[in-house]
Amino acid sequence: MQGPLTGIRVLDLSQVVSGPLATQMLAEQGAEVFKIEPPDGELLRVFGVDHVRSLHANCNRGKRCLAVDLREQSGVDLVLELAATCDVFVENFRPGKTAELGLGYEALKSASPDIVYCSVYGFGSSGPYSDRAVLDPVIQANTGMVAGQASDSLPFPDLIRTLVADKSTAYTVAQAITAALLARERGNAGGQHIEVPMLDATLAWYWPDGFSDLTHPDPTLAPRRAPDNYQLIDTLDHQIVYYVATDRQIVGMWEVLGRDDLMNDPDYNTMRGLGGDPARLTAAGDAIREGLAQMGSEEAVAAMTARGIPCGPVIDRHEVFTDPQVVHNNLIVEWEHPTAGLLRQPRPAAQFSETPGAFRFEIGHVGEHTDEILVELGYDEAGIAMLRGVGTVA
Repeated sequence: MQGPLTGIRVLDLSQVVSGPLATQMLAEQGAEVFKIEPPDGELLRVFGVDHVRSLHANCNRGKRCLAVDLREQSGVDLVLELAATCDVFVENFRPGKTAELGLGYEALKSASPDIVYCSVYGFGSSGPYSDRAVLDPVIQANTGMVAGQASDSLPFPDLIRTLVADKSTAYTVAQAITAALLARERGNAGGQHIEVPMLDATLAWYWPDGFSDLTHPDPTLAPRRAPDNYQLIDTLDHQIVYYVATDRQIVGMWEVLGRDDLMNDPDYNTMRGLGGDPARLTAAGDAIREGLAQMGSEEAVAAMTARGIPCGPVIDRHEVFTDPQVVHNNLIVEWEHPTAGLLRQPRPAAQFSETPGAFRFEIGHVGEHTDEILVELGYDEAGIAMLRGVGTVA
């Protein structure tokens, strides 16, 4: 079936996660994505099973792979030739590198005047940090996110153990590209150059709650962030997570714990009453922890769920595969890759009623589609053999 981006052609010159994950999302929504990489493959292919490493596989499904040596002018010319047939170009080289190669925005614009060209940077195209090497945890540190993980129950900073900067950037890139395509479609603009620094995307992603206490100059207006209340709660047999945010939920919690004294106390049965006194709020938290410590996780979650309190057990990652709601949503797709074997991946999260698209059961090897792409560009066998013979393609 056709997805909402069917007919859009994307030239992906990015590597690792921030760019490739964005273009994979475009592919999941119907776009045809051409992955351009060196003859020996991009960085994430290293140590893969027949060049299909798990992290690479989770960012590059559904793309056609073309191996090109960009150190050769003939390789650059070939990319420009392919770009002339495309709507979108994505790169995440260091600032200025694509221009040095002859693949900067002006060069691509000459080849395809209406192309949407997206550059993904670490810190930006200019400025004091622009030339620095960058990886996800560095951006976490530079946005205050690492320091912001400290809490009352875990009083020291720590990294978030997922590529939050890369992935938040990827989602920003995908959204920005589709917005630019919409502007082009409506005639509001032709092609244009989009710049998405990881620093900017990650800080914008983190800001709504992570900086809620610093949004206004007067910190007393929001002295505590919502995340500052997050903590794991020990039960008799495991751990759970809960969050009470309304009067009804706090009353429900006292019902769960059999604390009629607090349920009927105006100082403890409204969120305003609790929030008006830090000592009272602390006492309420202590009472909840002590009460839940006397209950099993299943019992506690069932009782809180019945009263509309957001809650859930802390499950192991292996348990995610058998979680009833994950199973009901058909969220995990198991499929057989011809060389890597069984793979498990999530289906696209956004489900479109009229343009649903489809899960693409393909993760290409280095240069797997080189010949067929060249044929589509008009090359015959002799032309392809010549390009391969001089090392332009692999």
